[in-house]
Amino acid sequence: RLCGSSGLLSEEALIKLKDAGCSMYHENIETSKRYFPNICTTHTYEDKIAVIKLAKKVGMTVCSGGIIGMGETWEDRIDMAVSLSELEITSIPINALIPVKGTAFETLTPLTEDEIIRTVALFRYINPTAYIRMAAGRNYFKDGGRRLFTSGVNATITGDMLTTVGNNTAQDRAMLKDMGFEL
Repeated sequence: RLCGSSGLLSEEALIKLKDAGCSMYHENIETSKRYFPNICTTHTYEDKIAVIKLAKKVGMTVCSGGIIGMGETWEDRIDMAVSLSELEITSIPINALIPVKGTAFETLTPLTEDEIIRTVALFRYINPTAYIRMAAGRNYFKDGGRRLFTSGVNATITGDMLTTVGNNTAQDRAMLKDMGFEL
């Protein structure tokens, strides 16, 4: 399946994308509605929700999740998980913030393995049929993220992320095969 990630598109643009063979659209909501203005000032949470609804309206499935560890509360994480459930999101990528020097979040303390595991379990409980995809942050785990697959993750995003290095395909294939998954 082809998944497009082109930002805040119009219905007309989404139709063209779908007609070109794109069956899924990616539009992260990033965090809770309440916390969103603390991390983004170029557009609104409502803008994101509108695009998600348009993508679904034109017949695409949606991939939408966010980033944890940006200073949000547990209530914000729960609210994000509930919002994704209400939107009936098929694929939920969860990124754990990796503080990068020179960014607004460079001084934030990285989440612990246990905080990430609890968040994943919470998302799985609230979104029982979604693909919970762990993206950025798996390198926080000494085992490459193996624990995540026993805590609710059932998919992954492999490779480097926008600003950080991630697990490579060979590492992920070996880990998942070792865990007994059929690839």
